[in-house]
Amino acid sequence: MAAIKKQTGAKFYVDAADAEVCKAGGANDYEMGHLGMSFQPVIPDKLLKDKDVIQLGTTRLTMLHHPGHTKGSCSFLLNVVDGKRLYKMLIANVPSIITDKPFSEISAYPRIREDYTYTLKAMKELQFELWVAAHASQFQLHAKRKEGDAYSPSVFADRKGYDKLLEDISEDFNNHP
Repeated sequence: MAAIKKQTGAKFYVDAADAEVCKAGGANDYEMGHLGMSFQPVIPDKLLKDKDVIQLGTTRLTMLHHPGHTKGSCSFLLNVVDGKRLYKMLIANVPSIITDKPFSEISAYPRIREDYTYTLKAMKELQFELWVAAHASQFQLHAKRKEGDAYSPSVFADRKGYDKLLEDISEDFNNHP
């Protein structure tokens, strides 16, 4: 991110809860910090909080604070137009659990259990028509859309798949020490 910011002059916006990790190059990350700096430090230009709106041309992204995976994990809601109609779109930061340690032993993130609880509840209540996630496997991109397929936004209208994914993560969360 630091290299992109330097090369393009772009502004770097981040959920305020992840600002210190960005500034430290990951060295203070609750899960990976023991490895030292894992990326070039980057100074945020703007700190975001839940429901802040980012304007990109005519596109308005609403940032949703969804902590747990990291302290500042976030998802985004936006409206997209495909020429025929408007869709409410979710870019989901799926709250997968990245630690094997019992939550009670993670002193660098004492609110981790509460944050996952909040995020799972908040994500279950979201209303949207289409959704994608940060990782193709999380929303079955390669099964939904193959090269040469006809254009169809409806392949991303998979609320059932979204709910099942959250159900599976909730089960992992409930079974986590």
